[in-house]
Amino acid sequence: MENMIEVLKRARNKKVFTNNEFEELLIKIQTANGNLKLDWDDGAGEEWARFSNQKDGIVCMISAKIGVAFIRRNYKFSNIKNVIDMLEIVFTDDYCSDNWFIDLANLKQMIPELYWHASEGAVNTNSFSLDDLYFATI
Repeated sequence: MENMIEVLKRARNKKVFTNNEFEELLIKIQTANGNLKLDWDDGAGEEWARFSNQKDGIVCMISAKIGVAFIRRNYKFSNIKNVIDMLEIVFTDDYCSDNWFIDLANLKQMIPELYWHASEGAVNTNSFSLDDLYFATI
């Protein structure tokens, strides 16, 4: 199990995005790799952008608030590496394995940019996946 707070603290220390900065980053990623499809609805206030490709499905998940990117290990991200090198990059085998834990009180105090929307008990904070994080904080 890995402590999500530690990853998010490092990410927050690297970058806190403004809306314009994040939108510019997404454009640069799409320019660097035209095979990636963006899943992000700024108008709905989504706090995560996900990129996918036809071969691998979701290959990258980036916070719209702080500088963290979760990259699938099997994705050859050399095309976008220079674009996202200022972020905290975390490699993952998948987005569905329950490899993470988090203290929500610490999240609220240390990373106020991310808000845990999931109701208590909806996500097991002692064992959750990156998909769970996505839906709990979107």
